[in-house]
Amino acid sequence: MTPLTFSSSADAPREAARLVARTIRLDADTLARLPGGVSALAGDDARVWMHPSAQLIAHGVAARLELPHGVEGGVGWIREVLSSIGAADAVGRPGCGPVALGALPFDRTEPAALIVPAQLVGMAPDGTAWVTTIGDGAAPAPRIERADGHRRSPDSFTLRSALPHDEWCARIAHAVADIQRGDLSKVVVARAVDVEANRPIVVEEVLRRLTALYPSCAIFHFDGFLGASPELLLSRRARAVSSHPLAGTYAVSADVDADRRFSEVLRKSAKDQREHRFVVEAVAAALGPECASLDVPSEPSILSLRNVMHLGTSIHGQLKETAPDALTLAARLHPTPAVCGTPRDAAEAWLVAHEGIRRGLYAGLVGWVDARGDGDWFIGIRSATVDGARARMVAGVGVVAGSSPEAELVETQLKLQAMLAAIIRP
Repeated sequence: MTPLTFSSSADAPREAARLVARTIRLDADTLARLPGGVSALAGDDARVWMHPSAQLIAHGVAARLELPHGVEGGVGWIREVLSSIGAADAVGRPGCGPVALGALPFDRTEPAALIVPAQLVGMAPDGTAWVTTIGDGAAPAPRIERADGHRRSPDSFTLRSALPHDEWCARIAHAVADIQRGDLSKVVVARAVDVEANRPIVVEEVLRRLTALYPSCAIFHFDGFLGASPELLLSRRARAVSSHPLAGTYAVSADVDADRRFSEVLRKSAKDQREHRFVVEAVAAALGPECASLDVPSEPSILSLRNVMHLGTSIHGQLKETAPDALTLAARLHPTPAVCGTPRDAAEAWLVAHEGIRRGLYAGLVGWVDARGDGDWFIGIRSATVDGARARMVAGVGVVAGSSPEAELVETQLKLQAMLAAIIRP
């Protein structure tokens, strides 16, 4: 079947009605052939979303949903298209039936696209698993095949910073000066590191390592863009909505007592608390009008990962009956001060003028939305773009008044370790 292509036209829902989706539960015999669950299907050619809240492994393309003007041009029509696809769903879980998934750029105006997969294998937290197949007129019979893991891995690597450390630190000092002058309150500045291997990087292996190293994160792969994001921008299940913004970082050691002291240092850091509060206030302000109730804790907690800890605030609410779908809500939140800065327009202008790299999908949106409007959207951080034997990794830091260029450089190095540990195996 030739994939269909849709954009935000009035005819898109009518054209989508040509597609038929069929969802069936996977039986015990099929699951027994997949040691480790549906993640065994996550080969290099798969589009992958794995998180404790849902696991989705997609193959093929039934439809391509194009956003020629980025999310700035509107994304509400995507749910209309999904709802127009004929669906027989014998499972009834979020992520069943027609689903759009993928990665969207940091730049809200940059052209983008999501895909509706021809086959989507999913698993809920309780172990219920299913397969959805989508075709033109009649959904094809599903084929469940394990990923082929016989490719030879690279064993030699070279690393190069896209910008010398001194030059990058000078840009941080420039940002601090602009903040102190009152041009803006916070700006998130990123730096890139390029990796070149002696053979093509095996995406399946990188995903497997990320899953082992960061089991609580969202592990994703969309057409070469992959990572392990800890930062939930927005999750929706019916009227329940949640977000978990992060900002403020400290290193994690191998000493439990030392980490306890470090967490207290992070909690009491005026600089990190200020940086974090900008993000929480922005998320609460965007979600508030769509919620019947919204719980925003007054103090952040500590999210501890393998090598870093963050200040995080777990926000939960109940949406109004008229609230839009998960992707529309996520697009309204993006980009938060966690990955851009504040005020947003001033921070975006500063990045265009001074950051010196094209972010692409880094710090954009990664996730999925289904025909019910449910979905999960994380921020595409702790990520890399892989192209054959090359990979570009990007990490950013929040710069506020009082930021130290040297300390911010160290923070990027800590954050880059997430992908370095998964990609580089000398």
